[in-house]
Amino acid sequence: MSTKAKVAALAASAGVLAAGWAVGTANGHTVSASENSGTTTSTTTTTAASKAATTAASKATTTKAASTTAAAAGAYKDGTYTGTTATHQFGSVTVTVKVSGGKISDVTAAVVDDGDRKSQHINASALPMIKAAVLSANSAKVSTIGGATYTTGAYLSSLQSALSKAGG
Repeated sequence: MSTKAKVAALAASAGVLAAGWAVGTANGHTVSASENSGTTTSTTTTTAASKAATTAASKATTTKAASTTAAAAGAYKDGTYTGTTATHQFGSVTVTVKVSGGKISDVTAAVVDDGDRKSQHINASALPMIKAAVLSANSAKVSTIGGATYTTGAYLSSLQSALSKAGG
């Protein structure tokens, strides 16, 4: 077995052990139980690092849940908002969002491309997909459309600017 293969096997083993350790602990706490005369006792050991990691993960989950709940509850003010124009290597995108009932009801994009047929083809196929994803998510937090990375990035940047004006 070559040295590279040994190192790769060692790294994979370490990853499996780390994953097993994470699964075998409760929120970063090591828990062991022993049975003595029909009673069970538990011992919990916590390190400062695991407390910090658990706290950070908890805060991130709470923040994400709060933002998701706010967006789902209709956190936007009704109206029509236009985002700033976002430029990219092959053109620019300006997004206008319509909010109704606190939710995104329509999104339109004014796209200026470099006149290249490939850019026009990419935009023609990607823009409807981005719009559908935004309407479904009621947010600018959607995945990038493969093959349209620049257009998606500019679209979402302009959209976020518009949603900021709407209070989101």
